[in-house]
Amino acid sequence: MGHYSAAVIGLGRIGLTYDFDPKREKPSSHTLAYQQHPQFDLAAAADTRREQEQALKQMVPRTVFYQNMEKLLQECSIDVISICTPPAQHLSEIQHILKTAKLKIIFCEKPLVGSVAEAIVLKQQIGFGGPLLIPNLSRRWNSGMRRISEQIENGRYGELQTMHIRYTRGIFNTGAHFFDLIRWWAGTIGQVQVLEKVRTSAERDGDPSFTFTFQTDKQVSGFAQAFDDEQYYLFEMDLYFSQGKIEIRNSGDDVFYYEVKEHHLFSGFKNLYLERQEQKLLSEANLGNAISHLAKVLDGIEQPVCTVDDGIYPLYVAEALLRSYNNHCSKERVDA
Repeated sequence: MGHYSAAVIGLGRIGLTYDFDPKREKPSSHTLAYQQHPQFDLAAAADTRREQEQALKQMVPRTVFYQNMEKLLQECSIDVISICTPPAQHLSEIQHILKTAKLKIIFCEKPLVGSVAEAIVLKQQIGFGGPLLIPNLSRRWNSGMRRISEQIENGRYGELQTMHIRYTRGIFNTGAHFFDLIRWWAGTIGQVQVLEKVRTSAERDGDPSFTFTFQTDKQVSGFAQAFDDEQYYLFEMDLYFSQGKIEIRNSGDDVFYYEVKEHHLFSGFKNLYLERQEQKLLSEANLGNAISHLAKVLDGIEQPVCTVDDGIYPLYVAEALLRSYNNHCSKERVDA
């Protein structure tokens, strides 16, 4: 196993400060995830806000603080860089890294870039021989979500037919996660139709939330309902199969598996019965798993489980939803 040098760009919530929240499982930030992994040395971190240096030093006293990424790249030799800045900055930062730095992995928060137009530019500039660009679609790293994928692949509950989703906080933010899970489990979304717009706190950041229907290329239908997160936070999914059901609750912390048996009340009918449940899945810390995966990629043991295409696909879905809403709730194709 090798030993690698890392840096974090952007010391906001996912970059650093989530791990000051006592309710969150640790590590919940890129900074602490690198700090805790035995194969990584967090050599440097950057943020335009000078006050973030004090917070950084509380967690990792020996990590060098910079106020701009350019100087960090000039002075530090690193293998992996995490981009945790706002999405509008991602493309220019990735372009600068590609031009000036010799490193092995760019690990970037979602959304990978700010728009489909930027995604097209990014795809043109990411080529062979340069660093790997791996998006952080965090539920990919969770063993509970991988077990769901295995159940679907082996047909344990029959054919996946319908998905119901309840979410808060925007089609670009939360949407990136559940669009990715839909694609992973049910195929590429081919068509969407907005039913209504729902106000959430994410709208202050330009990230709208819609209730909408969708259809995948594997003929799985779906309904996603948006809720106001100022009332309560939601990320839930129900997967309906021909021979069972899987429920994802509490943002993926709990998963319930249901099997079909004879109905206990009505002759000639069947019913869903709880077969088993998994709890506290988020206690394993998705970001810790992600950094362990990066180490295995660098060691040549694993291939990346998230690609550039995975990272930009949610943008195509989000822009189709915007077209639907702006066109009086029309049906719109997702041209990914």
